[in-house]
Amino acid sequence: MLTDAPASPWCAQEGQPVIAQNSAARASFKALMNGYLREIAKEMPAPGDLGVPVHLECDLPRSFTRLRVEVTYWSLTGPHDFGTLHLLNPATKRWREAAVGEVIPLIVTECFARHGTLGSPQMMELLRRIFNSCDQIQQSSRHAQASEIAFLPAEQDLHFGHWMHPTPKSREGMTSWHQRAYAPEYGGSFQLHYFAAHNEIVETGVAQDQTLPEMLRQIKGAPLRALRPDEVLIPMHPLQAEALRLRPATLRLLAKGLLRDLGAAGAEFSATSSVRTVYSSDCPWMLKFSLPVKITNSERINLRHELSAGVVIARLLDQLAPLPPKFRVIGDPGYVTLALPDQRETGFEVILRDNPFQGNAGDGVVNIAALTADPLPGQSSMLARIIMRLSRAENALPSKIAKRWFSAYLDCALLPMLTLYDQHGIAFEAHQQNSLLDVSGGLPSCYFFRDNQGYYIADTHLSRQAALEPELTKTEAICFPQHEINQRFCYYLLVNQIFSVISRLGRDGFADEAALIEMLRKALRDFAAQASGPALGFVEFVLSAPKLSCKGNLLTRVHDVDELQAEGEKAKYIWFTNPLATASEIRHAV
Repeated sequence: MLTDAPASPWCAQEGQPVIAQNSAARASFKALMNGYLREIAKEMPAPGDLGVPVHLECDLPRSFTRLRVEVTYWSLTGPHDFGTLHLLNPATKRWREAAVGEVIPLIVTECFARHGTLGSPQMMELLRRIFNSCDQIQQSSRHAQASEIAFLPAEQDLHFGHWMHPTPKSREGMTSWHQRAYAPEYGGSFQLHYFAAHNEIVETGVAQDQTLPEMLRQIKGAPLRALRPDEVLIPMHPLQAEALRLRPATLRLLAKGLLRDLGAAGAEFSATSSVRTVYSSDCPWMLKFSLPVKITNSERINLRHELSAGVVIARLLDQLAPLPPKFRVIGDPGYVTLALPDQRETGFEVILRDNPFQGNAGDGVVNIAALTADPLPGQSSMLARIIMRLSRAENALPSKIAKRWFSAYLDCALLPMLTLYDQHGIAFEAHQQNSLLDVSGGLPSCYFFRDNQGYYIADTHLSRQAALEPELTKTEAICFPQHEINQRFCYYLLVNQIFSVISRLGRDGFADEAALIEMLRKALRDFAAQASGPALGFVEFVLSAPKLSCKGNLLTRVHDVDELQAEGEKAKYIWFTNPLATASEIRHAV
C-alpha cells in the first residue's frame, strides 16, 4: 500500500473536536457558496490578483445586507476556497465578522427569493439538510485518520462529500447509530441479512454462464443450508431489511411462507463511498442494495430497469472486448429481486457487481473523489501525498511530477473514454465517485469505471450494438441523441472529474490551472485529429462552446427534484463559462 500518512487519528489531540466543528462548518459553507456563485449569482468575475488577500462581495437584498467573503483560492475549474466572512450593517455602513451558521440561512433565503418560495417546506428542508450534513461531517471527521492509498480506505475517506453540492453528507433516514454502524467514514463492517424466497416470486438475471444461485454461493458464510429446494437466497443490507420487515407486503409474504427471514449471517462487509454498495475483500462480488435513506438528491433505490441494464451492458462489453488499454469496466453481471403484482420495485432489488479488488488487489486503487478531496486540517490531500512521494523518490520538482502525473492520468481516464464513444457510441457517466485509478506505481496506470446507472448509447449506434446484444432494444433509459449525450458526458467526464483533478493540483500549489487546461485542450485536439465518430462532435463542442453544461445541485435542491424519480432521471442543469474555449475558438464556433 502507498502511504506517507501518520497512523494516528488527526483528531486525537487536545482541542481537535473544536477543529472538527470549525472544519465542518467551513466545508458546509464552501459547498453552498460555490453552488451559489455558479448557479444563482451566475459566475461573478474573479476577484483580482489572488497573490494577496482579496475579497468578493455580493448583495443579499432579501436580508438587507451585503456579504463580503475572503477568497483564499479562486479556481478556473473547480471549487473556490474561502476565508473569513463579513456582513454589512445597513444602518452604520460598517462591516462585522460573521459566523458560518449566521450566513448560511441568508444565502438560502436569497436562493428561494430568486428561484423558489420564501418560507416554503422546500426551503425548510434545504436548511435542515445543510445543517444535518454539517453535523455528519463533524461527527465522522472526529473519528478520521489519514488513510492508506488503497481501495477500501479511499472509499471510507470522503469526509466532506461532493465538492459542489449544498448538502454533501446529508443522509435523511439514518440515525446517529446507523451512521456509526453503516456509514463508510466510520470504517466499520457488518454482516448481511438474508431472506429465503420461494422460486415463484423470484426474478434473477445474469450475464455469465453461472446462475444467480451459483454466484450467491460464493459469499462466504451465506446460510445456504437453511434453503429449501424451491427457494432462492436473497442477501440484504441490514438497514434495508429492517425497513422491509415493516412493510405490509413483506408481512403478507412471510405469513404465507413465500418468504422466510433467515437473519444475519456470514462474512462481514463494509460500505463503499456510495453507502449502499458493500465490499468484502474475500468475496468475488460487491453488492448494491436499495436503502431507505435520502442521500444528497435522492432516496437510494435500485430501479427495475437498472437491474437488466447492468446485465445487458456486461454482455455487450464482453463482446466488444478487448477494451482500450489502461481502461476497465467493473460490471454488474447479476441481479435478484422479488417479482410481485403491481409493484415495479419491491425493495428487494439486489445487484451483484464484479469485485476486482479481492485480497490485496485493491492496493493503490482509489476513487478520484477521494484523490481530489479536501484534506482534514493539518494534512495534505491524497493526490498531494502521491506527488510528493514521487518527487522524493525521483529527486524531481513537484511541479514537473504534477504535469507528468496529469498526462498519465489523461492517457487512462480521458482517451479510452473518447475512443469507446467514437468507435462504439458508448459514453459513461464518469463522475469522480464512479471513477477509480490505479496509482500503485505513483503515476496512474489504469482507470476503472463502475455504476450500471451510468451508460449512454448514441441513437445512431443503437442498431449496431443491438446486433451484438438484442436485449439493448428492450433496455430503458440507455439510448440518447448525441447532443444530449454531449452535454451529460461533458459534465460527468470533464466538469465533474477532470476539472476536479486540475483544481486539486492548482489548490495544492503543484501546477498552474491554466497550464493544465492547455494540456487537456491539446489532448482533445490531438484526439479529434484522428476521430471520425460521435466523439469528434463531442470534442468540437467542448472546445468551442462558450458555455458548458453542469448539474445544478443547489437548484436541484431548491426545486426539490429527486433525479431518480424525475423524467429521464434528470437533475437541473445550468451553463457556465467554458474554461477550455479560447476566444478564437468561440468566434469560429459562432
